[in-house]
Amino acid sequence: IWRAVGGTPQSVLSAAQLGMPLVVAIIGGMPIQFRNLIEFYKLEYQKAGHDVSKMQIAIHSHTFVSDDQQVVDGYFHNYKSQMDRIGASRGWAPYTKAQYEGGRSKDGALFIGSPAEVADKIAYMKEIFGITRFIGHMDVGDPAHDVMMKSIELFGNEVKPVIKGL
Repeated sequence: IWRAVGGTPQSVLSAAQLGMPLVVAIIGGMPIQFRNLIEFYKLEYQKAGHDVSKMQIAIHSHTFVSDDQQVVDGYFHNYKSQMDRIGASRGWAPYTKAQYEGGRSKDGALFIGSPAEVADKIAYMKEIFGITRFIGHMDVGDPAHDVMMKSIELFGNEVKPVIKGL
């Protein structure tokens, strides 16, 4: 059983005290903003007397993999549609191409791009957070079935082997 949190210190503290593995949902902004929360978890986990060698930390982020840059660029429309649908009920401004590209950057929260880009970004998250697991949420934006299947195939065949040995 893993404890999924969206960023509240109380949830993180509870997971740490119970010795539960932690999943931090990072679906917007910049992942580095969650560093203090993850460091808080690590500190409280140790303070509670749990074996640090058994500590497990994951992040959950929107993910889409393609080896075709046109598909990655075109996926913006799928992603925008989903974000605008959610945002309408939450008072968000319409999602922009600049947000998409910022999210896809090294410092952004979207794991959307080529297999190498996604693998590099997961490796970077391991470096800054010490994650032991990455959970990619791949159906955001309702991509076509064949495109989704290709994304899953690329993640398993090209991303996973790169990050598995890290």
